Amino acid sequence: MKKHFVPKTESTIKAVLFDIDGVLLDSFEAGFLFFGDILTALGYPRPTRGAYKSAFHLPLTLALKYLAKADLTEELGRLDEILQNVSYHTELLSEPPGCKEVLEALHKKYKLGIITSRNRDGLSKRYFPFSKTEKYFSVTVTIEDVTHPKPHPEPLLLAAKRLKLKPSECVYVGDSHTDIEAGKSAGMKTILYGGKKHKKADVSIRSFRRLPEAILLLQKRGR
Repeated sequence: MKKHFVPKTESTIKAVLFDIDGVLLDSFEAGFLFFGDILTALGYPRPTRGAYKSAFHLPLTLALKYLAKADLTEELGRLDEILQNVSYHTELLSEPPGCKEVLEALHKKYKLGIITSRNRDGLSKRYFPFSKTEKYFSVTVTIEDVTHPKPHPEPLLLAAKRLKLKPSECVYVGDSHTDIEAGKSAGMKTILYGGKKHKKADVSIRSFRRLPEAILLLQKRGR
């Protein structure tokens, strides 16, 4: 019997969700100095670059514990006070080339959201004042909004719920294996940005300007 060709239907992508650090923002140098200053104030030595690189995608308190190699049970009681007196060096921050132009273009076609392991202050007092991009995002999920941070899917599922979308209608853009694992566990399409490789990522890109093209590719694949 002759087989009939049935073309794949395009999948419906309605939202693009982003990690901040390593995707929307190159914050490594600023974070390295920031965490060093916090640890010094807590009475611990500054981390090496290698140690900080391993902790880069961890939430604040988990990163501090990892870098101090201590539980910090008593010290964390002073953390809020210390954070008020530690400067965050925004002059060391930079956005990927074409970032605002891409966000502007995507905003016209999709709902945009942020899912980050930063706390609310890290989002509202540090990232948005620097980037001036808050107007583009319909939803934000921080570490304080969830019980289980990435790589658990809870933050991503919460973002989809707040947008009133199915996870399959969302794309998550991250730069780490943790991001891809969270995205796949949530049932979302995933784009790995920055040059790393992960076998479960649907698409990998090095240039932020290629993001709209990568999303269209996912649409055509019908995944």
